Amino acid sequence: MTIKRTLKITTPYGEFNRKTDTAYTHAVVRESIRAQQALTQTYTSGVHGRWIKDRGFAVTWHGSEQAARNAAAKPYLWDATTVVLGTFPVEA
Repeated sequence: MTIKRTLKITTPYGEFNRKTDTAYTHAVVRESIRAQQALTQTYTSGVHGRWIKDRGFAVTWHGSEQAARNAAAKPYLWDATTVVLGTFPVEA
């Protein structure tokens, strides 16, 4: 049985967390109109559920700082109009 840990990042945009068994080290926070619109929807699972949990921000988690930087340099899969707000380390 795998034990899931709660990972957390603290940013100027708030705290974000994930419960996972993956050892993510960094996360990218993006401003997303589509994610913000999800706050008015009734979705509770999948990407819409994550957007709601993350208060309308698009947050992706990565296994290294370089992976996060690479992801930040590319368009976000679910909303190509996002604006990268920053790359943040996972708190120990």
